[in-house]
Amino acid sequence: MIDRWGYIVTKVLIVDDELENCIVLERIFLECPGNPDLKTCHSGEEALTRMAAWQPDIIFMDLHLPGMDGIMTIKNMRQTGFSGKIVLMTGDYRSEHARNAARAGADGFLAKPVDGKYLCTIVASVVI
Repeated sequence: MIDRWGYIVTKVLIVDDELENCIVLERIFLECPGNPDLKTCHSGEEALTRMAAWQPDIIFMDLHLPGMDGIMTIKNMRQTGFSGKIVLMTGDYRSEHARNAARAGADGFLAKPVDGKYLCTIVASVVI
């Protein structure tokens, strides 16, 4: 998406069932260069609906969600043809989760808490 000044704006979807985590991530992303367009949701089912309607460039997905977990949500997103970037984020950073995320179609895996500058770098890399 191009803003009114001609700059590329990255559409970022944050999926986390903890409202506080969404708020922290939003604040981090608002400090990133390029003013990403942000939306949040709090379940896998809601993420699938938002993804289909909005077509984000990158999704930051929590692992532990009510109902459908992050791994299953990623699988469903890929099965519907979503080709944007998906990064699984969790405080439960066992290596098996990273492997499962990759198998499901995730492009990356981050352990929480995440360095804000690193998140901005990931978002910037999507538009390059």
